Amino acid sequence: MAGCCNVEDVVEFICSKLEGKPICEDVRNHLLSISPTDFKENQTATEGWLRWARHENHLKVISAGVPTGVLPNGLEGEIIDVKVFTKRGPDDAIYDKNKEIRKRVARGNSFLHIDKGPEAGTQCVLQAMKKFTGGLGDDDDREMGDNLVWKKYFTKPIEEADKVIATKKANGEAAHLSCCLIDGEYVWCGGSKNVHLMFRKKDDIKKYAESRFRIAREVCETVIDSLDKMGDEAELRLMKFMAWSGYTAVFEILSPDHQHVVDLSYLSSPKLKFITWTKFDLDPKDDDCLGAIPPHIGIEIANALGLSCVSYDIITTSDLDQRMAKIRQDYNSEGEVLYFMDKQGEVIGLLKKKTVWYIMCRAIREKLRAGCTSKAKTSEAFSLPKVHQKMETRMNEIQKWLSLDDTTLQDWKNLANKFLSWTLHKFETDFTWDNIIDKYPVTWKQFLEENKETDHIVVKCYEGSLKK
Repeated sequence: MAGCCNVEDVVEFICSKLEGKPICEDVRNHLLSISPTDFKENQTATEGWLRWARHENHLKVISAGVPTGVLPNGLEGEIIDVKVFTKRGPDDAIYDKNKEIRKRVARGNSFLHIDKGPEAGTQCVLQAMKKFTGGLGDDDDREMGDNLVWKKYFTKPIEEADKVIATKKANGEAAHLSCCLIDGEYVWCGGSKNVHLMFRKKDDIKKYAESRFRIAREVCETVIDSLDKMGDEAELRLMKFMAWSGYTAVFEILSPDHQHVVDLSYLSSPKLKFITWTKFDLDPKDDDCLGAIPPHIGIEIANALGLSCVSYDIITTSDLDQRMAKIRQDYNSEGEVLYFMDKQGEVIGLLKKKTVWYIMCRAIREKLRAGCTSKAKTSEAFSLPKVHQKMETRMNEIQKWLSLDDTTLQDWKNLANKFLSWTLHKFETDFTWDNIIDKYPVTWKQFLEENKETDHIVVKCYEGSLKK
């Protein structure tokens, strides 16, 4: 799809969609403040960043050829992904210990090298969200350590926050999307976490046959399907905006075929849920290294452009503790992401805050998977009491992290052990791995209905203020 980067009409369209809303003026001012990245500046910054990355032991640089015909006018290219490298387990420890990596490396960094033509050379085409975290229990990959490690990921002390934007956490698969103009044609870059691909149409996606592109293919196919539903005019408008701004769109894909904890069975097909925009900045300053667009402004822009977005609330810092207590007590939800903004309107930090319901249900899921694996491998040596014991140990840890009261804890222990016994018995006869891995929320709901149980457990926890 050809086009140019004159987006005055797009800016006016966005503002017209928001006319009459209090936030309209803030959105207009933000749009007018956007300075599109100069191509030569992008190339120079990219070359320096990649030189640094290739000499950094904790980073891995992976290159793959862009299949023939994907880029316009016979151009040939190479897509380069850079990620934090760990031999096993999550990357938290590396981010925690390395300020330079926290500052410069996002969870999704993609570059495009083109051999010839007007864009010959290497440029950054996508940079997603910088790593952020939460306390113990709030980060799925973090099971031990400092409960205040999230402070390392803030660019300024939390006391400098002027307001907080609370966005709903979507319980899906991470997805990234950007757009660039190559030799007069718009080209998408999309993927998930650390693997991305370039494409213009659905047939392009199939050309990435390697197994490492499996998730990226699924993401990009969902993107194409969602764009098709928007219509050509809306898609072109989105392309123009993204190519002009250089923003990366961060989504979650909600799929009824790949469910984590929240039940998504009401969906008939995968759905794209917009979370935020990010801007790439390969050499950020210490106090501006998050690359995050004010989330409420970003969501309003995305809504105006026709994207389905997560909801948000603007809260005062004086109401923060009350809001966090409410999040803990919410039901059938993963939780929220809190964006802390200073008086200048800059994002100075992000914090995950999960519901007790989600934290407990996810912990049960992990012990169920371990129990099923043990039962499948060594059925004679399998011990249900041992599974229950491990479950209770885990919940005792969660109680300490979240300062849960004993009654809340015991109610969850009772429910968890009943569920584990019921499901592990079913695993012998009726259930497959699909019931455990991709349809866990469906299995959980079936258990509750068949056994007339409830997971709507009253939550009492006594966490203190973040500013303590």
